[in-house]
Amino acid sequence: MKKLAVALLVVVALCPAVFAEDIALPEPEKSGGIGVVDAIAARQSAANFVDAEISLQQLSNLLWVAGGVNRPDGKLTHATAMNTQDMVIYAFTKSAVYKYNPKEHSVTVIAEGDYRKLTGDQPFVANAAVDLLYIQDTEKWPKRIPIPANDILNCGFAHAGLSMQNVYLYAASLGYGARTRMNFDHEGLRELLKLTDKHNFTLMQCFGPQE
Repeated sequence: MKKLAVALLVVVALCPAVFAEDIALPEPEKSGGIGVVDAIAARQSAANFVDAEISLQQLSNLLWVAGGVNRPDGKLTHATAMNTQDMVIYAFTKSAVYKYNPKEHSVTVIAEGDYRKLTGDQPFVANAAVDLLYIQDTEKWPKRIPIPANDILNCGFAHAGLSMQNVYLYAASLGYGARTRMNFDHEGLRELLKLTDKHNFTLMQCFGPQE
């Protein structure tokens, strides 16, 4: 079944005319790479991305690192206030836009085609293998506790930052590049992803091979 799911994802990537439902990703690789301190020493923001696609295994690893489940109790690879798990991660690639489903470790195809230019004005954005968009879903916050909207938004930026640092370290372990960004087409993305006023934009991040 897993091989079939991987094959379906390949079809989606290669044939923009084909839509798919939720597609299981291969199991993430949870060991290997360089040491944590070495990755911290190598961490940097990059802008010299090569327009190349990453493998399905690397996409699986990337999304798991960014916000996947790493414990039997369902908690994630990055911290969130009160375990709200309010980050929704979208991956923009050359072939499609995917929404990551951490509990199932799967992706949902949101749109076919290359929408990377919507994720930023800088010329290097359209070359990054993956552009990650971090959206905060405020509906995941408990209603029983009165929390100011601005405090919730600030937590969203903090949660995105924690997730992004994981990605930076994963990129460093591969010799790849990553870069955090704030400027992108909010309205175009809101329409494409069918977001509501319950969704807060936080940050975006480029990831991929570099020159």
